[in-house]
Amino acid sequence: FNIMRRSIALRFVRLLFLLAFVMVATAYEKSPVVTETIGDDSNGEDIQYLYKVPKLSSGPRALFLLFHGCAHDAFDWFEKDENNCPKCRGLPIEVSIAHFAYEQNMAVLAISSNKGCWQRNPDASRVYKVLKNFSEKDGTDIGDLAHKEHVDVYAFGASSGGTFVSHVLPQIFEDHFGHLKMRLKGAISQIAAPPEVEKITLPMVFSHMPKDERIARAVRNTVDQMQKSSDVPVKESELHPMKLHETFFRDNAPPGYYETYESEKMFEALKTNEYLDDEGYLKEDPRRSDWRDVVCGSLEGENRFAPDSPCENNKSWTSELMNVAWASHEMRFDTFAEDVKFLIEASHFGNRAIEFEDELDDSNDLEFHEKRASQEGEGPAPAPSARDFDLMSQSGGENGRTPTRTNRPTKRGQPEFPSHWGPVPLLQTRDYRQYPPPYDEYFGSGTVVKWILKQQDMDRENPERAAKNNEEEATKQSGDDEDDGEAEQKEEIEFPKRWGDPPEIQTMDYVELPPPYGHGSSTLRNWIEENLRRDAEFRLPKRREKPEVEEEEEEEEEEGGNEL
Repeated sequence: FNIMRRSIALRFVRLLFLLAFVMVATAYEKSPVVTETIGDDSNGEDIQYLYKVPKLSSGPRALFLLFHGCAHDAFDWFEKDENNCPKCRGLPIEVSIAHFAYEQNMAVLAISSNKGCWQRNPDASRVYKVLKNFSEKDGTDIGDLAHKEHVDVYAFGASSGGTFVSHVLPQIFEDHFGHLKMRLKGAISQIAAPPEVEKITLPMVFSHMPKDERIARAVRNTVDQMQKSSDVPVKESELHPMKLHETFFRDNAPPGYYETYESEKMFEALKTNEYLDDEGYLKEDPRRSDWRDVVCGSLEGENRFAPDSPCENNKSWTSELMNVAWASHEMRFDTFAEDVKFLIEASHFGNRAIEFEDELDDSNDLEFHEKRASQEGEGPAPAPSARDFDLMSQSGGENGRTPTRTNRPTKRGQPEFPSHWGPVPLLQTRDYRQYPPPYDEYFGSGTVVKWILKQQDMDRENPERAAKNNEEEATKQSGDDEDDGEAEQKEEIEFPKRWGDPPEIQTMDYVELPPPYGHGSSTLRNWIEENLRRDAEFRLPKRREKPEVEEEEEEEEEEGGNEL
């Protein structure tokens, strides 16, 4: 009987674990790609667009628009799915860009141009109709975007798409502001010439390849002029040629595109047939060379090393990655993460932070932004110099240029909050927002923003709470000089130089560290313990002491010498 009871209990526990797993899996379920088709009244042709919305308890935080280059369309941005998107071809760079924006809790939306390359007419009208159609959807389709008074919008475009997002898209949002509950907050224009300086009115990133000297020269001239005459934040990113190596194709595509052995064989074929120089760079423009003959099996079905053979131009993974390595005119993912971070920070810093009353998604938003609006007459914050935002292009190369200007805050980390507020929440959302005054020189999670506003409200409602804390802090500060000196000495404890620098990325917990290092994260504790263990294993040997027998003999010799 006891065995039967134990068996039933075990089955019940397994059932609970199964239910918990199903609940977690459902909570983090990936959203399917949705394909929409709407009529185009101007020329009778349908407009197709695709979108993907994160399925989280709150969000999405913004909308990210994706604009393809010439000879491409919206189906390049998402992986093929027989059920939801059988036409999707999922080119590696496009998928990486869309996936990154999606992982930042942003809805991603891709539109197809009317005829290959983007043009002001009729594509401006088509884009407006798509945005209008998307904004009218309910919360079951687009989540919290359906309930926001205004939706933050960011955009990325390459080649003709890059020209469209920097020249035409800002005008669309300005002309149709009354009809769209959206505002364009920033754009990334890749491998495209920038607009005239006076027409750049919002934060932008101009990403170019130095091999294309015409565009590179135009970008540098524009950025230099912006630095001298405008306070609008802009950033320049350079994309240099990439070395090919054994796992190049596997490493520069989403997981599952290339097996390791396939990437190795493709690299070896290019190297053996002398398509690469001694350092691993391509010798010729892949758009003009016959590299497909040795990699994609163009010669009578032989040499089919690439999984997407025969590597059709503009429609295959391998063709795109070869153009990426050559770096003359191709979409790239290298600097996208830093570029997006720049846009988010630049569009939320200074007076730009008061553009939305629902920016913080809290009941105190209106009061907070009214305070910020009252400061608007003081003029915009002075733009910092280039060295305040020194980010090198992740594409490598000695010629990497630093971004010219930014309105990012110079202070990083967490500010020092009043002690009676207690610890900062450990569980935080992964968004990135500006803190309310007086901490508005810092950025962080929206969870911390709400926590700050809540604590400030509690202080206003209960002045004694804040006053008591002020008295306690004043008492602590009124200690004698010796106590202050000891406290300062404790704060200034440094780690041994031989340990190197502490970990930059640490957990947000708060634990006791090995003495005399006080408190900090568990990451820091593990790092200290590892260094202490290493010091113990490799410490210098102590000076060897003489045996007692030898000491006694030396004493007898000394006594004998004295007797003589």
